[in-house]
Amino acid sequence: MTARTDSRVRSISHRSLVDRVTEELHRAILNGDIPPGSTISIVELCKEFDVSHIPVREALRRLESEGAVSLRPGRSAVVTSLSADDLTNIYSLRKLIEGELVVKATPKLDAAALERAEAAMNEYATIEREASRLAAAHHAFHAAFLDDVLGPADRRVLELLWTSSDRYLHLLLSDLDKGPEKTQARIDEHQQLLDLARAGQTEQLREAWIAHLDNSEKALLKALASRK
Repeated sequence: MTARTDSRVRSISHRSLVDRVTEELHRAILNGDIPPGSTISIVELCKEFDVSHIPVREALRRLESEGAVSLRPGRSAVVTSLSADDLTNIYSLRKLIEGELVVKATPKLDAAALERAEAAMNEYATIEREASRLAAAHHAFHAAFLDDVLGPADRRVLELLWTSSDRYLHLLLSDLDKGPEKTQARIDEHQQLLDLARAGQTEQLREAWIAHLDNSEKALLKALASRK
């Protein structure tokens, strides 16, 4: 069955059509307005956005590269379903890549980078259950550590993995363990990373970083399993 789109996406202007279509579809998928497993009709999207098929197809290609949709032959795409295997693969790559990058980054961390990380952590601590803000603050925290050692290829790969992680966070946020103790535990994990970085304890920071990612993966897997 082809999913209707008229009640789930908003109209867009003609500025930067591909970017705007991509942004709007990404928003609708992350928010669950177009749920996992839904079929998206390219014809319906063209009507809804009042654009030709070219920007719609290009937007869907971008989203396919992020793993958010799968294009079908013809005029449709399917929103990728949530999968424990996919989530595990995402975090396996993150632990491998980020673990090595943080080893390279620790000796180069300066006061400005640590201040950015602390500001991001403090913002993260004030956010309760807003997925977009949580993801943005979390990215800013991680990026503050890694920015100075990221080459163009590293950055592209990490942004893809972070975007893929975000999708699970957005769609599973309501199923994650709630309560002040869970929130404080996540804040404490970030504080530990910051303290180890300030102390220049490279190997301990790497181990704590991987443990932090491992805890995030387990929490999301638990939330995903609770939906079945």
